[in-house]
Amino acid sequence: MNNWAKTLLDTIFSSSFIVGGLTFLVALVLMLACGGPMIAWLRNKRWRKQGESWTVREDTPDTHQAKQGTPSMGGIGIIGACVLAFTGVIITGIGLAQISNVSSNLPKTSPIFIVLSIVLPLMILPITFVTHGLLGLADDWSKASGRGGLRARTKLLFQFTLAISFLAACLALPRWGQTPFVPPPWHGGDVLWPAMMMLLIIFVVGTCNAVNLTDGLDGLAAGLAVITCLGLVLARFDSVRGPGYEGVAILFCFALMGACLGFLKFNKYKAQVFMGDTGSLAIGAGLAAAAILLHAVWLLPFVGFMFYIEAASVTIQVLWFKWTKRKTGEGQRLFRRAPLHHHFELAGWSEWRVVLTFWAVNLFTTAIGLVLWHLKILPRFP
Repeated sequence: MNNWAKTLLDTIFSSSFIVGGLTFLVALVLMLACGGPMIAWLRNKRWRKQGESWTVREDTPDTHQAKQGTPSMGGIGIIGACVLAFTGVIITGIGLAQISNVSSNLPKTSPIFIVLSIVLPLMILPITFVTHGLLGLADDWSKASGRGGLRARTKLLFQFTLAISFLAACLALPRWGQTPFVPPPWHGGDVLWPAMMMLLIIFVVGTCNAVNLTDGLDGLAAGLAVITCLGLVLARFDSVRGPGYEGVAILFCFALMGACLGFLKFNKYKAQVFMGDTGSLAIGAGLAAAAILLHAVWLLPFVGFMFYIEAASVTIQVLWFKWTKRKTGEGQRLFRRAPLHHHFELAGWSEWRVVLTFWAVNLFTTAIGLVLWHLKILPRFP
């Protein structure tokens, strides 16, 4: 990269703490400011010609019937606050750098070149975040309008397509810094390279669905997302030096953390709004993409532990039911109901107790993960 471009991007990331803290605060304030009007709009919007737009899923415990009429689709606030904060800081940094270049007689770059070689690579992560949110929005809108939501196969097909697009964009667009997005294939790379890329694709899709399955109690998924973002920031904050995909991912984690924390004001028990698939799919994709860019794929299961436990509980429940039905003719269940948070609800736990317990467990596993990470026991991957 030319010296002028490096100088331009150094300006953006010259102080990670200040820039990250500013991004966090902007996202937090934006979410707090737009939350009330967003909820009012969702409540007043008539999605169906007849009947209630916002209904409770049939597979939830009976106590959830009290949530009938609570609007969903609140993830649009998380997405808006996060992306606006992230892009605002990026654009401000580039603008200041351009002014600095002009005043110091450095060559001024054309807007087209800035967009193609600098802005577009910086926006790979938020674009992935937004596109998954749009997929969730289509599903939420279909449910709210009485169409029953997108088919599971359709959602999965789009998720795989978006995950492949994210990885392809990271490989195709210009990159900078000491470490590229994906390291060159190791010995035997002709065989292992496709396997590694497939693993990353599954990782993105799996994390999306894990967050989606976790979003079933007031404040649960949003609180876990805050903890997960904090874990990623603490893991890579000191190691990020200057611009690059790592700096972008850290900045995005700050923005997402602020947006999710602001959303908790409206989503905590008793929730005024749910994030819906709009928020959960976007958050899952954002966390997975950030972990990949930070080379922290093996860390994410620790800092986002409860997301994967929730997904595992559903997988185990389905497999056990099918296996026992094949063996005995009658399917059996290991859990009272899956995902796991419903199991504890049906065991008599209050909703808020389940949420606080899951947050506490995730904080504990995050601490373990960070210790393992800084001791270099967890490998840097990819």
